[in-house]
Amino acid sequence: MTLPGFIGIGTHKAGTTWLYQMLAQNPSIWLPPLKEVHFFDKLNATEDQKRRRARHLDKAADRLENSNRQRGSAGDNGAKAAFLRSLAGDNILSDEWYRSIFAHPDAVGRVSGEITPSYLDHALDALPKIRDMLPMTKFILSIREPLSRSLSQIRMAITMVGKTPETREDWEFFIDRLKQNPRGTYQSAIPLWQSFFGSDRLLILPFGRVKHDPAGFLRDVEDFIGAERFENYDSMTEQVHKTKDVEIPQWVRNEVEEMVKPQQAYLIEAFGQGFYDATR
Repeated sequence: MTLPGFIGIGTHKAGTTWLYQMLAQNPSIWLPPLKEVHFFDKLNATEDQKRRRARHLDKAADRLENSNRQRGSAGDNGAKAAFLRSLAGDNILSDEWYRSIFAHPDAVGRVSGEITPSYLDHALDALPKIRDMLPMTKFILSIREPLSRSLSQIRMAITMVGKTPETREDWEFFIDRLKQNPRGTYQSAIPLWQSFFGSDRLLILPFGRVKHDPAGFLRDVEDFIGAERFENYDSMTEQVHKTKDVEIPQWVRNEVEEMVKPQQAYLIEAFGQGFYDATR
């Protein structure tokens, strides 16, 4: 099948990079050499957005080739880089382009998938297409406690800007960015995904298990997607993409906490206090 057997749909800052790095080690699973494919959240991409996506693929290929040069070996990264460059062609972000990703020879006989955490919030308009295009695909959602997830998102944005806020106006800039792109609207997004795919095709796991029970988390994912269990995951307990430790003022925390109260209330009502506590 030249379509993914599973997709990680999010959420942002909830262990999706860790999950990608772990599942990529399982011999029965195939993932593309770029974590975030960004297809279903880019269905109406402009020509400029397509060009930017092509440049992103080329830059990812450059990083793989640079890694090879540093090691003095072509290695597997050379083939991965060539594959990424092949995806930067004229049909980028078309249905044929998406199918071609999972037609990779290495995906044959394995459970293939992709992980794009923005799908949870930013592919809602695409749900009918996802349902029709992917009739057998399963979906995985890792839920992180809303306040800690949102504060982590602010810290990541500060890290990307490269300068710690000093004034109230500086902090309000990052609060406004969070409001404009919250990346975790659980109370509106999850019921929609559930209405299309139900519990048999949507696995919802609390993020806290990544820290406290990573092996169990991975076993649940393996069993859900129909992959073989793998016992030799490397660096399973190591944190990836550690966010810069930025001290956030109490008034900012208070404002963000007020913003996420509807999300907190929804999670407790929908999944119970025990599940909510495990999202931390």
